[in-house]
Amino acid sequence: MRLVHLSDTHLGFGTYSKVDEGQGINLREADFYSAFQQAIDKTIELRPDAVVHAGDLFDVVRPQNRAIDFALRQLIRLSRAGIETVLISGNHSTPKLRETGSIFRIFEHLDHVHSVHEPGITKVVVGDMTIHAIPHSTAPSIAQLVSELRPSKETKYNVAVLHASIITPQELFRTDEFNEEQVPKEALPPEFDYIALGHYHKFSQAAQNAHYSGSTERLGFGEADQTKGILEVDLSTGKITQHALRTRDMLDLEKIDATKLVSSEIAAEARERISSSSIDAKIVRLVISNVSSEAYRSLDVPSIRRMGGSA
Repeated sequence: MRLVHLSDTHLGFGTYSKVDEGQGINLREADFYSAFQQAIDKTIELRPDAVVHAGDLFDVVRPQNRAIDFALRQLIRLSRAGIETVLISGNHSTPKLRETGSIFRIFEHLDHVHSVHEPGITKVVVGDMTIHAIPHSTAPSIAQLVSELRPSKETKYNVAVLHASIITPQELFRTDEFNEEQVPKEALPPEFDYIALGHYHKFSQAAQNAHYSGSTERLGFGEADQTKGILEVDLSTGKITQHALRTRDMLDLEKIDATKLVSSEIAAEARERISSSSIDAKIVRLVISNVSSEAYRSLDVPSIRRMGGSA
């Protein structure tokens, strides 16, 4: 059996002031929609037995209508293709108060789509596979729920899906968000065929049978060098294949230390950095540090910004 594992699509995320001229919306918001649509396109092409989305479908608890509409249209495509899809809510999609209600309820009427947002372990059987879905939860904690995981004896394959930071001696999988749930690596059940993880944005192996698919788009410069994609998992062979998505490049230019520079020298250094790089349509950062008060007062900051106008 094969499944597709994706996570952290963060639909509705937007930043910077650029606008997508074709759609009239924030360009980065459009990038995240594009990445998710590519993920669905590839999934339908692969025709897996099931899809698991390991949390943070949306970027916020109360997403805007545009993000909701887009997510719904893409999930309808999976539903019409007859692909069993399991969604769990992540920390970005889970309200602090249960009485607030979950946006995930809007997906409950879709055929073949299993929307899991209530605390606990929900089991979804797809053919000869049982998917044990654990949405974001603080009471009970995800660590407690993971300790209660037991493979089903009714199916050949068992898959767990959760959204959390896996704690290893190196603590490689933390994001240090305020509501981050943590699970010790040794608590992950080794008898499961696969554990689909969400929350950490880089494609990574957290245990022998546990992987993070990573996010589908870059959310910051800490992810500039990461390849974004979805995972195809063959449970019969254990083979995991990352299918890359087309995402917008991020370029971190060499920093300028302005300790001994006057404003004209700072501008010249900035111009040299920008003109010597290919910045068109990329997300570009140029850090200028240690600028004296005198240099800053006479520095033409708008001029430096205009140098990067094609970024």
